[in-house]
Amino acid sequence: MNFELLLGRKLKDDVIVEVLEAQGMEVVYDFDRTNENLADVHWAAAEASGFQFRFDQDQMLEVVFLYIAASEGFSPVARDEVDVPLYENLKRAKQDFIQKGISYTESESGNWWIKGHFEAGIRHYEFRDGALSLVTLSGKAG
Repeated sequence: MNFELLLGRKLKDDVIVEVLEAQGMEVVYDFDRTNENLADVHWAAAEASGFQFRFDQDQMLEVVFLYIAASEGFSPVARDEVDVPLYENLKRAKQDFIQKGISYTESESGNWWIKGHFEAGIRHYEFRDGALSLVTLSGKAG
């Protein structure tokens, strides 16, 4: 699935609705219960398939979480269905970014995350115990 191409689409976009229905995903409205001026968001999770969507207050898909390792009730996403490179460690991701001229930022200590700034948006790679565990895709503003 081309997760990056889904970014920026409306919740009721035919392509998004097709994914929601195919995966049996429910959309959950998360509003600012504590009146802290937080934006309302919508969540849609496919725990068995290893991914989750976050829609902004305008119901635009702003973030896709890809669970590479089982975590928080999510099974690992099928690696062959992920359309972005998956790096086994931060060092390899950094080497690839440098080689391709991708601007990036990384954790200052612990080697636990690296964020690449791509034409399509931002890819945030999180590592736990040295292994890739989560990839977060967001639009350019994310």
